[in-house]
Amino acid sequence: MIVIFDVDGVIFETSKSYHLAIVETVKFYTGKEDINKDEILDIKFKLGINNDWDISVAGIIYTKGNFELDRFLKEFKEASKSTEEMYKFGERYNITLPEYKELIEYFEDIYSSLRENEEMIISKDTLKKIREIADITGVITGRPFEDLDYSFKKFNLYPFFDYIITDDDTPLSSQKKPSSYPLKLFFKRFSYKEPSIYIGDTIADRDMVKNYNSEENKNVKFILLDNPFIKDYEGIEYKVKTEEELFSLLKDIKEEKGKITQS
Repeated sequence: MIVIFDVDGVIFETSKSYHLAIVETVKFYTGKEDINKDEILDIKFKLGINNDWDISVAGIIYTKGNFELDRFLKEFKEASKSTEEMYKFGERYNITLPEYKELIEYFEDIYSSLRENEEMIISKDTLKKIREIADITGVITGRPFEDLDYSFKKFNLYPFFDYIITDDDTPLSSQKKPSSYPLKLFFKRFSYKEPSIYIGDTIADRDMVKNYNSEENKNVKFILLDNPFIKDYEGIEYKVKTEEELFSLLKDIKEEKGKITQS
């Protein structure tokens, strides 16, 4: 069994780190203090914007453009698929945006001041148990390596994983979730076998798995770690709320595959 994890919202609770960094970045580049965090996160999760630098850009456009939320979700949907299209959208509405590199530097400075707030969602005890029943464990995350490295060293998590793919491994917008590219990269390192499972918390995670299965004719299973911002459960076969439920489900999936193999 191969088990692959997302990081933000799955291994780490990020509402007091990344989510606050998004809001602070939008505040800085719009000059507005009354930023509605829930609306920005609504945009992130409903449009499946996995990269937090990109959702910061989207939040700046949304705030500066004084859009109604529903209208923005509809009009921005296509542009949300890449950083380049977001900037083109901003140009069409005459919205001044910061240079992307500058925004990244500001965002990362803010995040660095907040990352001590992060706590683990899945405990090390549960990660250890999953490690014991899985043949291969890994990570596919939109986190930059530097951010992941800090947190994984702080909590001593490297021993739990065989292979890690970060944002640094997917430099192009077209290579990031929901693109199938990160999973293709993973299965270049380790041969695909069943059952293979990806655990995520967003629509972008679901769609990465869906795209990979469609393109490669495989059957990677997706488990959603429940997220209050996700209302669209289409195509989601498995949903869990706790780490106990997650471990129990993984055992069931492995045992079911074993029964099929033996029959």
